[in-house]
Amino acid sequence: MKTFCFRPWLWVRLFLNSVIPGLAALSLAWHACGGMATETHFLSSYCYPDNDLGATWQPSRTCLKLWAPTALAVSVKWFSDPVTSRFSLLPMTSQSNGIWFLNIEGNQAGSYYLYQITLPGSISGSVRITEVNDPYAKGSSANSGRTLVFNPADTDPPGWVEDHFVGLRRNTDAILYEAHVRDFTINPQSGVNPEWRGRFLGFAQSGTVNSAGLATGLDHLVELGITHVHLLPVFDYAGGDERQGPGSYTWYDWGYDPVLYDNLEGSYSTQPNGTSRQAEFKKLIMALHRRGIGVVLDVVFNHTDAVGDAPFSIFDKIYPGYFYRTDAAGHPANASGCGNEFASERPMARKFILDSIQYWMREYHVDGFRFDLMGLLDKTTMKAVYQAAKAINPSAIIYGEGWSMEQVLPPDQMMTQSAVQGTGVAAFNDGIRDNIKGDAGNAPARGFIQGLAPPYGGMGMFYLNLKGQGTGRGPGAIPVFSPNETINYDSVHDDLCLWDKIAASAADQPESIREQMDKLAAGIILTAQGVPFLHAGDEFLRSKQGVANSYNNNDPDVNPIHWDLKTAHAGVFRFYRGLVAMRKAHPAFRMDQAAQVNACMEFVPGLGDHLVAYVLKDHANGDTWRNILVVYNGSGVKRQVAISGTWKVVADARDAGVDDLRTVFGPVSVEPFSLLVAHSADSISFLKQPPLTN
Repeated sequence: MKTFCFRPWLWVRLFLNSVIPGLAALSLAWHACGGMATETHFLSSYCYPDNDLGATWQPSRTCLKLWAPTALAVSVKWFSDPVTSRFSLLPMTSQSNGIWFLNIEGNQAGSYYLYQITLPGSISGSVRITEVNDPYAKGSSANSGRTLVFNPADTDPPGWVEDHFVGLRRNTDAILYEAHVRDFTINPQSGVNPEWRGRFLGFAQSGTVNSAGLATGLDHLVELGITHVHLLPVFDYAGGDERQGPGSYTWYDWGYDPVLYDNLEGSYSTQPNGTSRQAEFKKLIMALHRRGIGVVLDVVFNHTDAVGDAPFSIFDKIYPGYFYRTDAAGHPANASGCGNEFASERPMARKFILDSIQYWMREYHVDGFRFDLMGLLDKTTMKAVYQAAKAINPSAIIYGEGWSMEQVLPPDQMMTQSAVQGTGVAAFNDGIRDNIKGDAGNAPARGFIQGLAPPYGGMGMFYLNLKGQGTGRGPGAIPVFSPNETINYDSVHDDLCLWDKIAASAADQPESIREQMDKLAAGIILTAQGVPFLHAGDEFLRSKQGVANSYNNNDPDVNPIHWDLKTAHAGVFRFYRGLVAMRKAHPAFRMDQAAQVNACMEFVPGLGDHLVAYVLKDHANGDTWRNILVVYNGSGVKRQVAISGTWKVVADARDAGVDDLRTVFGPVSVEPFSLLVAHSADSISFLKQPPLTN
């Protein structure tokens, strides 16, 4: 990449910028035309510090501000409604710092607009004109058509002023539950009002039941006991037609194709034009908050849906090249696998991310964020995100995918798994995931729950996974500073869901055994140190019919939650619910300091590769239970753990919770493919273990 040193003639350009805006724009355009602008040669004076980009509505006027430093001219196409072809063309005025602005008098709520931008062409002396939405759009017409002006206060539901964030002392107190808005209620079994199915209002509806009268939707989440809902992308994305209703969808999309980051996806609202999407999303937030459930948004800042002159390209039509990385050949970098990479390290790209995060928190009271392909974002930006979020809400939780994928910037600049140490940001732990169930990308591969020794690093690595001290799948664990920084999961929207993975990897086992494997996987996630993460429907053996990559699959039997599964697998649901209750009631499972874990968590030695047992001892983390025994049996035979003391069992192969199921005396027996959790008030000791039988 080119780099340029600061030279005295640059001061002349600053002067030109304040005196002759057109010449200044031409000068800067010439400077950037050799390729993608980099932070090292882009004038810092063109970085706009204020927080009023986009449309600022007031009763008497609306102010538009756009950062487009290479533009030769910018005008606004002003529409009175979302579909009319008639518009007024209003010229904007150039200011310093690359800003173009326009004040429009009167109450403009309900108006729509697009920017018309004149840019230098590829041939000297030529120009090209682009037409584009405001990148800071907070609303739009259907299908990202035009940017909407509105009064944010008009979208507040009754009681919104009293709505507040959900408290979270530490990350390890969270129990995350990933769900897709449409999947959650689109099936008629959800019991949701037909016109609300698959939408924000359907997710917010209470009192819904399946055909057997069991709670669904919001009430199901309350019954399960999770602390936070992680919503797959709800920002405006490219896929599908927002104008279609729940009963006539011809498309499906997870939402990882972002267009307008600060705007909501219109297909989740009852009316894609106007402000229904904003008002209805606030109703969903408030409904969850009133039930004590926080909201985490899945955000996708590593790439955009499109670049260049493509229909859903935004940034490239305003300042070509600046917001994206390029490879050595000058082509868009593509470590994301989606055709481009957002250049988060550049000042105004970083500012856009920070502005967006703060907007969602302040306007919608969002409790946290999950960053898609976080490893493609730079460390400085992610640290700034964490600080900005915590300044607004000290309980905010920030986490993401820390996979090492970058091909342009040096790896040590990126927010990968190894970079989260000590930052407070958490990363998904693919090590515990694949040690539990086998390689997520290889359907037949087995892991601990299917009777195989932990495949990534063996028992030593598995112990670090369980202590919240190691992530990754390499020969050595990636160290973790605190259990707060590891997101422990066995299933997520990517790859096979848990039940399908078990079916593919343990096809030789009867369903009753596969069910035990599923419960064992959940037991490990919900008792290990770290932050537990559940995928919607796993708690009653959801299946996607073996489809591993269902991002655009519109088959009604694949992505939608089938709520009658809760009836068919009521015992599995009760087991998950009991584990959640136990974790919430007992802080020994939620330690957040590595030294504390080392002092309080002791593994029983000499058990081989298919049995794990450890004790959380001496009222760990202030727990009311003096000693807690946790055993995972990943073998097909009953096993014993030789330990002294009288133990009250609270979880076994059949049930889990906070109440005592029975009393046993050491040694303790554990059924095949199951876990056992028990507590004791006695002083305990490890005895000589019986001979291994597997």
